Amino acid sequence: MARKRQSTKNRIVKAAWNLFYKNGYDHTTVEEIIAASKTSKGTFYHYFKGKEALLNSLSDLFDEKYEELAGVISPESSSRDKLLFLNHELFYMIETSVDIHLLAYLYSSQLITKDKKSLSDHKRFYFKWITEIIQNGLDTGEFADTSTADELMDIYAMYERALLYDWALSKGKIPLTDYSDKLLPHVLDTFVKGV
Repeated sequence: MARKRQSTKNRIVKAAWNLFYKNGYDHTTVEEIIAASKTSKGTFYHYFKGKEALLNSLSDLFDEKYEELAGVISPESSSRDKLLFLNHELFYMIETSVDIHLLAYLYSSQLITKDKKSLSDHKRFYFKWITEIIQNGLDTGEFADTSTADELMDIYAMYERALLYDWALSKGKIPLTDYSDKLLPHVLDTFVKGV
């Protein structure tokens, strides 16, 4: 039952963000989201108070992408290569399917919200899986044991948030995926040498 509930919520989130990307947030109605997600008005309002509540669901979309990637990533890859691959794939998805204005709005709302801060919620799949990958890197000696997995996770997440923030700040003038492909190896070099 929980799986069905989660897939219904994910269907609404995915439909909403596709419409936000195509039509813009302001030009997307709840009725369009309901139609695109093939749900009912009651079902929509069971999960979300309104269209505004969907802004925090962007992190759900990111987690869904990571869960999809979990099925295709090679278990034999090094921790460093896994992190490079995951970052590239997530940033490419963001760059090609997430409205930059909505991302900027989400980031600014996270600073003032009294609700759960979805971008820093360590219960998310993102935080759990990346921490597991980093811990594996520590266990195998690939990463220096000068920091804990949680400390390295915080650095990695901070790096991703900073780059996304800069991308939104520049209104997309920097190529997000290419920029990260050049910078992230240097961040991960510090994991190898020790922070």
